[in-house]
Amino acid sequence: MSFLTETVAIPVWLLILIIGGLIPLMMKLIKVFKSNKREEITKEERDNRVLLKLRTLRKSASPSKSAAEVAKEKNRDKARDKKIEMVHVLKIMAVEGDKGVLLKAVADRLNIGNSKVQEAMLQLSNKKLVEEVVGVSGTKYYLTELGKNYCMKKGIIKAQ
Repeated sequence: MSFLTETVAIPVWLLILIIGGLIPLMMKLIKVFKSNKREEITKEERDNRVLLKLRTLRKSASPSKSAAEVAKEKNRDKARDKKIEMVHVLKIMAVEGDKGVLLKAVADRLNIGNSKVQEAMLQLSNKKLVEEVVGVSGTKYYLTELGKNYCMKKGIIKAQ
């Protein structure tokens, strides 16, 4: 470095600027060289002639999914999460027994939002597993006999 600085007066700030400009360029070149492209020479024989063709192949770590498959997978995950939340709500309802449970209490115990618990309660009440009773302290939810039988059948609560 001393030879360069003694023969040509190059300011340090200019060297830093040049190196700073070369780093992104070098990173881009490395990215291009390590890209997913791979070329393959194919050999075809036609009419007593041999044709060599260069074919570009793309390597992929996993097969790509279409947008419909991704959306279907997300919907499946959401449905599974809702079922899990409903089971947790039923467990809390079964533990409380005949006392009844407020929506906010279930949300606090499960550490999820009121809207998710409300949606689960709505589905459970549509299936007649939970009964909704409006009182002075708020709307309480009770497990119906059908709900108790369902919980026993699914193993959520043990038979008494």
